[in-house]
Amino acid sequence: MPASLVVLLALGHCAAFADRSLPAVAAPLLKANLGLSDAQLGLIDGPAFVVLYAVGMLASWPLASSRHRVRLLAACIALWVLGMLFFALGRSFDMLVAARALVGLAQSAFVPLALGLIVERSAPMWRARSIAVFTAASVVGRSIASLAGGATLALLERWAPAAGLAHWRLLFLVMAAPNLLLIVLLLRCAEQPPASPYPMACVRQLLDWFRRRPRLISLYLGAAVSSVLIVQTIGAWAPSVLHREQGLAPAAAALVFGVALLAASPLGHLSAGTLVDLRSKRVPPMMVMAGGLLLAVPLLWMLPGATSSVMACSLLALTSLVGGMAAVAALAGLPPMLPMALRDAGVRMFLVFITVLGVGLGPFVAGVVSDGIGTGAHGLSTALYLVCVAAAILGAGSALLASAGWRRATLENAG
Repeated sequence: MPASLVVLLALGHCAAFADRSLPAVAAPLLKANLGLSDAQLGLIDGPAFVVLYAVGMLASWPLASSRHRVRLLAACIALWVLGMLFFALGRSFDMLVAARALVGLAQSAFVPLALGLIVERSAPMWRARSIAVFTAASVVGRSIASLAGGATLALLERWAPAAGLAHWRLLFLVMAAPNLLLIVLLLRCAEQPPASPYPMACVRQLLDWFRRRPRLISLYLGAAVSSVLIVQTIGAWAPSVLHREQGLAPAAAALVFGVALLAASPLGHLSAGTLVDLRSKRVPPMMVMAGGLLLAVPLLWMLPGATSSVMACSLLALTSLVGGMAAVAALAGLPPMLPMALRDAGVRMFLVFITVLGVGLGPFVAGVVSDGIGTGAHGLSTALYLVCVAAAILGAGSALLASAGWRRATLENAG
């Protein structure tokens, strides 16, 4: 697979996460402008995005065997740009939810198509690192959302304080524009025909494979969901924590967290990919997952007691780093565990599961817990601590218990 295409797919993944992360950047303004509760903000960030995501990912399954996958990726980007435009023009909570659902539908096809190309076309010795580059682009995208979003809001506040549209609406319009260049670049790329067709019969084969290993699959998916839940929950609420509890302006909160995230999170993703590629015989992916999740516990414990914006931002970024390590290890450890013919189907179902539970529930549950605690000095950070520590402990235990089963499954495939 050409390295240039891997980079372009990673850029698409970066743009996808930048665009899906914008509601977190705009959350303080959305709350003030539309009078939304934390639960409603969490619903926009999580369940609204995944409501069509799972359906779209499964419905787009036949596209995995298309000879026009690169052009389909360009079409996905065009569709989520449309969703961003609808969000920018939304006048009610229901309209915002519908627009987020459209973005989720478009990205539900993009991510598995792009990841399937990488898994299928990358050499085995480079596969985990190629996956790590792709996944690292997601945290870079989240950082770009905070950096570019914060900078855009700061510029609007300075140079257009009385603009006709609310600043958060202009933010979505500005951030949608760079996607047009990505569409053009993808349309200029050569197609990558599938190595083999993916008949729908493989669904039955995959389910049979799962049924023969229920303990391994349950534990593995539990650890993976915990990792994604932590990363997504921190990303969704970090700017709001810095705004409410540390007194930063919305633009400054987004900028500060974006810088910290850009410095920390890609390191975690790339480190995990390298460990899995080079050390998987000695350090299986589950150990990387468990280690990352356990490291998150003390960081989260210190968060409600943070005495400065620097301390709070550092704790949030480091939690995202170690959670990202665990999430990448979960994704990179999946293909070796599955027979070759089931890898595309397995990755697709894996993404559906972790997205619905990790992305869909994490930010929303944290918002509900925050509303229940109230608007005290550290209510939101306490909610993040309670939700994410519970996920970290359950996920680490699941990862350790899944280690022996993963080794057996990979040895079966190697033999």
